[in-house]
Order: sequence, then structure tokens, then C-alpha cells
Amino acid sequence: MRLFLLFFLLPFSFLSAQSLQYDAPLSGPLLVTGTFGELRSDHFHAGLDFRAPVNTPVYAVADGYVSRIKVSPGGYGQAIYIDHPDGHRSVYGHLETIAPNLLDTVRARQFAEEAFPQDLHFGPTDFRVARGQQIGGVGNRGHSFGPHLHFEMREQAGDVAINPLAFGFSIPDTRSPAIRKLRVYSLNEQGLEQESQTITPTLLRGGNYAVSDTVVVAHRRIGLALKSYDRQNAMPNWNGIFGGDLYADTTLVFNFRFARIPFEETEYLNALTDYADWTENQSWYHRFWAISPQQFRAPMPTDTVGPFAFLNRAKTSGADEKSDFLARTQDARQVESKGAYDGSLVLQPEKPLNLRLRTVDFAGNAAELNLIVLYRPSTQPRAPQPHQYFLPAGEPSIIDNGDMRLELDADGLYRDCFFRYARLPDRSANHLSDVHQVHDPRTPLHGSARLHLRPVAQIPDHLQNHVFLGTCDDDGRLSSNGGHWTDDGRMAANIPTFGDYGLFLDTLPPTVMINYFNTDLRRAVGFSVIVEDDVSGGKLTYRGTIDGKWALLEHDGKSGKLNYSFANGEPGPGEHLFELEVKDARGNMARWQRRFRR
Repeated sequence: MRLFLLFFLLPFSFLSAQSLQYDAPLSGPLLVTGTFGELRSDHFHAGLDFRAPVNTPVYAVADGYVSRIKVSPGGYGQAIYIDHPDGHRSVYGHLETIAPNLLDTVRARQFAEEAFPQDLHFGPTDFRVARGQQIGGVGNRGHSFGPHLHFEMREQAGDVAINPLAFGFSIPDTRSPAIRKLRVYSLNEQGLEQESQTITPTLLRGGNYAVSDTVVVAHRRIGLALKSYDRQNAMPNWNGIFGGDLYADTTLVFNFRFARIPFEETEYLNALTDYADWTENQSWYHRFWAISPQQFRAPMPTDTVGPFAFLNRAKTSGADEKSDFLARTQDARQVESKGAYDGSLVLQPEKPLNLRLRTVDFAGNAAELNLIVLYRPSTQPRAPQPHQYFLPAGEPSIIDNGDMRLELDADGLYRDCFFRYARLPDRSANHLSDVHQVHDPRTPLHGSARLHLRPVAQIPDHLQNHVFLGTCDDDGRLSSNGGHWTDDGRMAANIPTFGDYGLFLDTLPPTVMINYFNTDLRRAVGFSVIVEDDVSGGKLTYRGTIDGKWALLEHDGKSGKLNYSFANGEPGPGEHLFELEVKDARGNMARWQRRFRR
């Protein structure tokens, strides 16, 4: 039986059945600088970004209650979560200010715990809000690189992000998406890319695209990917698309819509994009086929229908969550059957195939690309792929040569891996092991792997806690993955990517620099310093006091700034002493002090 994947937008008709009315979180035009489902490093963007000046009022979009306030140096910085009676939750991130009654509660907890980061949860009767009530102001806190409001809508059940555009916010959009590049991949029997062609389509009158010449491929299985962006009317930003479709002749082979994204599944983005191109060039391609651990285990099919055939991807056991997700693709989608095409195409020799790819935005604007592909078998023998180990996807793997041990969980790989490994001696200062080349960073890991490395010599006891497992780039900059010693004398740490790893020594304390801190602060609203460490990736902890009393220092993780506001505990007139202790992840401590006058 011939089956195919149908990925679709979950119906939002239930919204109209609710009496709850949703208004925009900002007044005036909504200037979109980031869309839901937009491709980001290791995750899909979970909301909409609206550009606005700092302290632009932010309003509750509907009646409800504040269920959570989270304050952190990174992430969303200051964020407010509001639960609504219809089962939805709205989220407002990167806020510069929050409403006074909320701020008082946050400050009380910060001083009680003597800690800046907070994650506070509330019940339905604690902080009720009405639609249109101001809850804060736009900011640039957390992992934000320009003033904007990060706005999300979620399902309360499971805390699942859903596309805010489905709630009817007025964002004029008559522009069709743009298709910048087409990439055609030749795939081998295991579904691995053997080569690719990158083509710039021709823009036709009317807004669609075409590839004028027939695309000739040397392998009979191919996959397609598009680099495509969208814009709304009010802004020039090139944002992410809402969805895409692939047709072979008139048959829908593969499609997706960004409707809802469970956070626990967002990292599967790395299987649905050209991860290698992102790693090398920071550019994004949407794959129009899905890869998965079990996808290419079956023998190559020999039967075809017409000039092409599809791989029938049978669903594996319920425990194979990755296969199930990838079959559903960029999320929110449900599979109509237990078997499905993965979107790759198997071609017949010398029989041209007409293909049509569409990218769409939420407003219904679309751009189409038409092309013809032809499979012309190559007479050149295929060179074997060099590797030291074969790691099957969907199964746990361990490599151990005594000095290096790599552990991968069953879901650690998206597909089979022809693993390459080498070790290079390095006796540079503070390098305590050889450099272990652990495969290729262009191959994505799902989650992390566990790496154990052995030093080349015995490390003195007083330096044991100053060793970390990490990387060193070409400019000598160190990055730490942490680590702890194991019983067999190796250091173990989780690594998020393949790459070159080693053991390094860190004995240097963090540095403290003045950002704004005059000795006479009688007319100032506060002061700030910048804390840095020579090793990135390690967590810094700090404690500041004024005249021995704990001082609330607001930490901006992206800049390293510690900001003190006199409004948060202004000392009285006279001379005062500010003291700061900063400790890095390896226990190195910096102590810094400065006297000032109020």
C-alpha cells in the first residue's frame, strides 16, 4: 500500500469557540523581527519577536493570572508567564521592567535568598491580571542583542509552544517568501550525502522561481533543501518561513507547517536542516526530507511507480521517539498512518522528473520553485568512506582505546555514522593531554555524548580541581565542558558536539573591570563592573557586599556586566566600601574592592 506523510497545521478553530479575547502585547504596529519556528542554533524559535524601544509598555494579551516570573543572566532575562482560563499561556521575555507589585515580590525573594536568579511560581489568586493591563516594559535583558519583546503562546498542558499568529494578532503581510538557494543532494544506500549541487533559482515575473536547466544527478536517490525567508510588510528583516511542500509531478511527497513545538523536541531541528552548512557558514537550509536512525536500514526498493519511487518509511517501535518525531518533522504534525515516505526520491535512469517546491507564510502567501531532475548513472566507482569505527544510529555505542572513551546513547545520532578518530600530541603550556579528534563537528549530535580523556602525565593533587575537559581554538582561546575525575584516572564530561578535545589547566582567576564606577557617586543612580574569565563555557559565581551587607547585583550574561542600582538598597550618605568575590568553575577566586562616596 502506497502511503505518504501528511504534516499539517493543527486546527485552531477551537479558539473561536472560546469567549476569551486576545489583544496584542504592544500598542501600535507590531514590527516582527523573528517568527515562530525560525531556525536557530540547536532549536526552533518558540515565539514572535517584536522590535520596540526600551520600556515600551507591555500588556497582558488576555485575562488570567501571573503563574511564573523568571529572572536569569541569560535566556529570556526577565520573563513573565500568564495563564489564561482557556488553557493557554502567554510569555513575555527580555523585559527591562516589570510591574511594581511583581517587582516587589521578586526583590523580596532575591534579598531573602541573597541571589539574583529567581524562578517564582504563583497560584490563580496571587496576581490576577486583566486583558490590556500593563505588566512591564520592553527590554534587552538575557540572550538578547537589541531591544525587543519575545512573545510566546503555549498550551498549559505540557507547556508546548504554539504559533502566536493563530491568535489573530494584526500583522499586515502581503509579501511572498523569497527562495534564495536550492540544494540537491545525491544520497547513497544508507541515506548519507555523497555530493550536492547548490543552485540559485531564477526569479520569474509574478514572484515564482524556476531552474532553467535540467539538474543531472549521479545517484538514484536524492534529497532537496531550500534556503528560504519571509518578510512582513512593516519590516525589512528576513524572517523564517511558516512551512513548505514538495510535489513530484502532482504527488505531494513531503510537507511541514510550524504550528506547535514541544520544547523537549526542539533540538531535532539539527536533523531537519543542513547542519554542516550551518556549522561552516551560519546559513540555514530547510530539508524537504527527514532523516532518522532506522530510515535507511531496509534494502533499496526495486519497484517503482512511474518515473520515480518513494521510500516507504515504516514506523519502528514506540520506544523509537526520534524516528517518530522525524517522521512528523518540524513538529506539531501528526502522522496519519504507521508508514510514511521520508521525502527523499528514488529516480529511474534517464527519466526526467518534474518537481515543485513551495514555501509559505502564515498569511497564505507562497513562492514556488519548479525544476526537472534527471538521474544519469555515473561510471565512476564510488570511493569508500574512510573511517575507524561504524556507529549505528538507534543503538548505544562505546569506543574505548584506554586513553579516550566515547559513550553515545541510543538516541545520540540521527543516522548511522562512519566515525573518524585521530590523536595529535600537544605539549603546549596548560595542555595536559593529547588532542583527540573526535569525528567531525559538522555531524550533529542529539543531546550530548560522554567523553573520557586521560592526561599524559600524573597531575599533582593540588592541581586536580583545576583541570577541565574542553577545546582550544586556533587563536588559543579555551572553552570548558567541565568534567570530573573517574576511578580509572580519566576525566569525564558531556560534550554537545563532535570536535577536537583535550585536558587543560586553569589556574587564573576571573578579572574584574570597571564599566561605570566613580569614587563620587552622589549624583549617580548606581554603578557597574564587568567580570570575565579566560576560559569560556564555565559558570561564574559571585557575591557583592556594601559595608559587609549583601548587595543585589543584576547580572547580564551576554556582556558580563554586574549592575547595581541604588534604588535596590541605597546606602546612606558618606563613605562606603564595595567588595566583590568572583569564582570560576575551577575554583579560582578573584577579590576586588572599591570605596565610594554617597
